[in-house]
Amino acid sequence: MKQLILAALVLALASCARDDDSLKYEKVRVDRYQPDIHIEPQGTCQYMAFCADEGRALSDWVDSRSEAQSKASDYHSEHPDRECMVLWREKPTGRLVPKSQ
Repeated sequence: MKQLILAALVLALASCARDDDSLKYEKVRVDRYQPDIHIEPQGTCQYMAFCADEGRALSDWVDSRSEAQSKASDYHSEHPDRECMVLWREKPTGRLVPKSQ
């Protein structure tokens, strides 16, 4: 039994001492693929520039998609590692008034 344990220990040490070229790490640059998807909504909409990585709005709700896209593009040029997008919603109609009791 002692010989079996000793043989396993010797084999373990021998495998650790071996210089293996396949275990060397190299730096690799990876570019994220971001598909260019545009869905054009129907009707009256508002747009907002949004930073997904920070979870915050970069602009208020505006009626112009190009204005929101410009804000997102400006922010992305300053912070290229952060993902920005343009959100849209249907423009609210009327004013929300609470019911009186």
